[in-house]
Amino acid sequence: MPTLRAAAKSVLPGDPEEAASVSPSPDAWSFAAEHPDGYLAVGSVRDDSGALVDFRWVYANPAAEALMGMRLAGLLGHGVVELFPDLRTRGLFARLARAVDRGEPYVDEVLFPIDGRERWFRVVALQRGEGLSIWFNDISRRKREEQETGFLAEASHLLTASLDVEAALHELSRRCVPTLADGCVLQVMDGRGQPLLLETVASEPTQEALLAEVVRRSGSPSTGEAGLVGLLLPQDTPQLLPEVTPALLQSLTQDAEHLRLMRVLGPRSLLAVPLRARGRPLGALVLVTFCGRTFGPDDLRFCEDLADRIALSVDNVLLFREARLAVAQRDEFFTVAAHELRTPTTSLKLNVQSLLRGARRGEAGALPSPLLGKLEGIDRHAGRLNALVNELLDVTRIHAGRLRMDLEEVDLTALVQDVAARFELPATQARSPLLLESPGPVLGTWDRLRLEQVVTNLLSNALKYGAGKPVRVRVETSGGLARLEVRDEGIGIAPESLPRIFGRFERAVSDRHYGGLGLGLYITRQIVEALGGSVSVRSAPGAGATFTVELPRQATP
Repeated sequence: MPTLRAAAKSVLPGDPEEAASVSPSPDAWSFAAEHPDGYLAVGSVRDDSGALVDFRWVYANPAAEALMGMRLAGLLGHGVVELFPDLRTRGLFARLARAVDRGEPYVDEVLFPIDGRERWFRVVALQRGEGLSIWFNDISRRKREEQETGFLAEASHLLTASLDVEAALHELSRRCVPTLADGCVLQVMDGRGQPLLLETVASEPTQEALLAEVVRRSGSPSTGEAGLVGLLLPQDTPQLLPEVTPALLQSLTQDAEHLRLMRVLGPRSLLAVPLRARGRPLGALVLVTFCGRTFGPDDLRFCEDLADRIALSVDNVLLFREARLAVAQRDEFFTVAAHELRTPTTSLKLNVQSLLRGARRGEAGALPSPLLGKLEGIDRHAGRLNALVNELLDVTRIHAGRLRMDLEEVDLTALVQDVAARFELPATQARSPLLLESPGPVLGTWDRLRLEQVVTNLLSNALKYGAGKPVRVRVETSGGLARLEVRDEGIGIAPESLPRIFGRFERAVSDRHYGGLGLGLYITRQIVEALGGSVSVRSAPGAGATFTVELPRQATP
């Protein structure tokens, strides 16, 4: 190794002439003495060939001494690279040498070990004679906050981008290593305390296999016994072990075999954070280092933030799955209930209609008018009950994707006339005459029964809310489309209700004044869309409502 030339001399502007052999005058560095940033003045050390081989210390202000944890008196007589060999191995020496030889300012943010800790520094190095003026300050907190913010943003995106929480957590645990730690254990349980996911990750395959073995032997957090890596630590509070000493490890392990495995694994620092949402435990997150860095309070705080995001995401997915299961159970109940109700309601309606026909023919003698009226009322209510049962069946078919379309040629005009004829009595009772407009036959390929259901729902709606005013029905064609328009002059629909009017169980009015399940328009939309068409509504409070159905004349099954 080239020897440091004793005759090497710094000619930094403002340096004392004998700076190599005497301490610098305090006045020479007054501009930096009280500055809050660290300041170093270094001179060049060259070998006999003139190559730059090191730097020598000339001056360090108090801020620099504090940042380095060294006094200038202890630095003098030593080379900079001699004391900090990482300058060369990390490529920093070459950049500083370029600043001296070429006069190029060097400005950078560097990660560098000082006093056994990796720290981030903002560095500005400027040529000063045959040496350098180096300004630097510790930006570790800012860099840490940037890293943490970026990681949490990535984690949030990953956890919310899909309902496949298992895949998201698998990827997240992989990203924790080596960004946050050398090893990661993540266990998640469902709402019943049953295992949902267990991930063990380490930076080295052998360590990952050993970590998985340790986890396999350890107890489950759900039992309240040993933790995810078997250590005897409380499970309901965050745990920080900055340094896992041999004595501490022995006191926390379960048995001799567990102690042996943990010694082979060699944890240096460890933290564990429970996952909790709405007061219930959902698992735990454990991070561990095997060499280098140690965890501190800031790491624990960050890990708690990450655990909160994981727990919230898991809880939301579990709630969604529970809701989806509840909906499936509800639909199954509707299907069973509707089928069970359909047989007696159909039988009831047929028997009542048979009684009515017999009474009107006088088969049992003349019935008193009040009794005949009651039979007619029973017939109407039985028909209404049967219609509600059919609506429930249709909803379950739609939700299960079993709404079948039997296509045939249909005259929409004739179909509307037939349905309107069945509404003559209800229209008379509602004092809302039906006014039909059509240029003639409108032919298309549709499902006749389902299209009748659409017209029935729209006319029933118009008469229910028509406020005793005329209901106008128009059928027309436009190019390859058939258009059906049903317009009433009734109470209308509030603007805030329009976006949801075609939803399941949605009502734009109070069910205390108007009956129904809120399924008619939902079923209408599903049928129309299944035929390749669309349905829309225009309305304003007090100005009635206009429902428009547009259908391609050649529907596809």
